[in-house]
Amino acid sequence: MQYSPSDNMAGTAAIVPMVSFRGVVKRFGALTACDDVSFDVAAGEVVALLGENGAGKSTLMKTLYGIHPPDAGQVLVEGHPVAFTRPAEAMAAGIGMVFQTFSLLPALTVRDNLAMAWPGTPWFLGPQGRNARGALTRLAQLAPGIDPDARLGTLSTGEQQLVELTKVLNLSARLVILDEPTSVLTPAEAERLYGLIRDLAADGVAVVLITHKLADVEACADRVVVMRRGRIAGTGTASAMTRAAIVAMMMGDTGVRGGDPRGLPPRPDLPARPYPQLLLRDVTTGTAPADAKGITLTVNRGEILGIAGVTGNGQTALAEAVVGIRELTAGEVLLDGKTISRRRLEPRQPLAIGYVPENPRENGIVPGLSLAANLALRGIARPRQHTMHPEQVTQCLTDYDVRPPDPGRAAGTLSGGNVQKLVIARETGEQRDALLMVFPTMGLDITATASVYHRMVDAARAGAAVLWISEELDDLLELAHRIAVIRDGRISSGLPVTPQVTRAEIGALMTGGQP
Repeated sequence: MQYSPSDNMAGTAAIVPMVSFRGVVKRFGALTACDDVSFDVAAGEVVALLGENGAGKSTLMKTLYGIHPPDAGQVLVEGHPVAFTRPAEAMAAGIGMVFQTFSLLPALTVRDNLAMAWPGTPWFLGPQGRNARGALTRLAQLAPGIDPDARLGTLSTGEQQLVELTKVLNLSARLVILDEPTSVLTPAEAERLYGLIRDLAADGVAVVLITHKLADVEACADRVVVMRRGRIAGTGTASAMTRAAIVAMMMGDTGVRGGDPRGLPPRPDLPARPYPQLLLRDVTTGTAPADAKGITLTVNRGEILGIAGVTGNGQTALAEAVVGIRELTAGEVLLDGKTISRRRLEPRQPLAIGYVPENPRENGIVPGLSLAANLALRGIARPRQHTMHPEQVTQCLTDYDVRPPDPGRAAGTLSGGNVQKLVIARETGEQRDALLMVFPTMGLDITATASVYHRMVDAARAGAAVLWISEELDDLLELAHRIAVIRDGRISSGLPVTPQVTRAEIGALMTGGQP
């Protein structure tokens, strides 16, 4: 159904919300993703939509955006019922949505990606055309350091996120929906985004910010709406709500508990005698900007070494070099004193490193196999290995809060957060000599994030050497014993975490500034 802003009669006395959800219900088979959801978003208002993974936040927004038609209830735009059947209709009505999964073409330049989405013109605008300059205006505001003529595939994940956001802003949308927009941004990029969101609201644009970060709420939200298990668990003015109160709504607690509302575990104690469990010597994968170059690191038994850096600065190459996916051009990796980087990996002698990769949906599961089969992937080449019984598989899925805990369900049908939890269940479900985690909490809610960190800390306490690649600076400072910074494929020596090491200092090193 198409809707035109002109349908809203001028001179209406009452101020109607930009968008209204009225008793919206959305089911997927036996699963009710949204259950009688009702709330409004006003023009010029920033609403933070929070909830655990699987709470129904993204699904609700997709009922507005024409992806999932609601099974019951109504969606209204400026007081008019709408039933968009595809995103193009929502976009024509002034609604834009930025998803966690980008819709960009890596082989084209930034300019061409923006030009293809520019309204009302052929996709090719020419480098000097008036429309081309218009398409780049928002990009210059949001990310002045991005070269419009750079091939998109050469950009970091955070930079690609900003290009995706620019596409939506170029549509002059009156309602902008942002799904976890700061998950892959540096502190400086996130601050620019917060400023832009506030500017949009000041211009009368309504903004829905789907997020799991309380810092996002504090930075720019006017109002908070919390969903839990498909229903509205609570709402309130952002300035009047404490972190603990928001977490209590998300988790279903009836009271606010003292201490850290995020529920993070304490940093584990280091063993009395350090033992170098995982050793990288001059690890090099090539000379490209995203390659690892001469990296030397030692991770002791029971230690958590955090690697901070802007996405695209060699983290993927480093991780794949450690686990043997990427061949080294120089250097070596040793585990418990034995070289593991120059031997052929035998299926019957699997590497004793737990590995949680970046983008687990693409790199950590076989989508068409069941949850039970994905849990067994490490032992699939060893037929005589003891495997879990169905009851044990169900218990494992329940323990790691994989929803739904159905062993026969195809892994590809899970949400992103539940795929993450499935991979973590497989990689930390038994003791490892080392554990490598790459952005393990990206896109996860507060509860799931705390659960991941508890598993990581438990692995360290059991004697694993933990190498943790992350952009969550506050969490690194809270849990890591040392932090090293990676930039342009090179790495600093690990700094011991002390009260004197600040977030600003680490952030400056990540972007090439002086601490």
